[in-house]
Amino acid sequence: MKRLAIFWVGFAGVAGFACARLALQSVTVRDKLGNGFHRGHLLALAAGQGIYQADLDRRIAESNYAAGIEEAEPRTTQQNAALNELIAQVAAKSSARRAGLPGAELVAQRNLLRFQFAGEKGWKTALRQSGLSPMSVTGIIKDNLKTRRWIASRIASGLSVTDEECGQFYRSHLEQFVLPERRNAGHLFLAAPPETPADVVEAKRAAINALSDRLASGEDFATLAAQNSEDEATKLRGGELGYFSAKRMPPDFVEAAARLHPGEISKPIQTRLGFHILKLIDVQAPRQQTFDEVRGDIAIELANRKRQAAVRKLFGDLVATASYALPF
Repeated sequence: MKRLAIFWVGFAGVAGFACARLALQSVTVRDKLGNGFHRGHLLALAAGQGIYQADLDRRIAESNYAAGIEEAEPRTTQQNAALNELIAQVAAKSSARRAGLPGAELVAQRNLLRFQFAGEKGWKTALRQSGLSPMSVTGIIKDNLKTRRWIASRIASGLSVTDEECGQFYRSHLEQFVLPERRNAGHLFLAAPPETPADVVEAKRAAINALSDRLASGEDFATLAAQNSEDEATKLRGGELGYFSAKRMPPDFVEAAARLHPGEISKPIQTRLGFHILKLIDVQAPRQQTFDEVRGDIAIELANRKRQAAVRKLFGDLVATASYALPF
């Protein structure tokens, strides 16, 4: 009798535990628990974890803040997209839980986050204000790293790019691989940005005009640039900027360079940055880049496209595993 009693006590305990697990998997029970703990209605169950209205509201608020969007009533499409992101995130995190993680990678990421704050005091203040502890932050980083590694392992096999794919892309997008006309010019520069006092601007104007007169009298451009230019990055190489297209320079600078022939020196011009004297060194005509020149860039572009498509498909598969979703 004693053994039988012990058996029934043990069976009741196991049965009670099983019933509790079944209750937690029940949509109705989880929904009521969510309301009881002020998390709102249950929206989805993913990998056994409930996603509630409060989770969705927080995700939308974070997305709006990151995008610089003022608080507004979320649209149904935005709600659905944010819910799908949460489901995929939870499912991926659950799948990645057993994955290994090098300790050095965890330490490096934790230190990278830690060093963004001003000293130990700033770090502790940030943790306290966020309601986090060093241990909880380590756990979050660990989960994120594992999830990223798991996603990378799932999509890795579909990211290879062949020469044929690169060649086909090149042939069908030739217009993307035309180099525009580029000019190589040197400049002798005196800084006078918009906040410069008027008397300083006039002094710089007089100084650049004096340098222009010295050039007109035959002095060497490179020597004067080394001695007088305020562009520290170019003064010691004769003011040479290297080849540039019209998109890289202020319009008035480009216009002045376009009026010069190689070897010619301009009169002083003023841009929003200050005063310049230009010397045109060389002009490269527009040309079609060869496949060999751009093959590496094309391979990166195609790999990125494949990565995005693979992640979208994986997330779609993960969303499909949600056992329950509450329509809006």
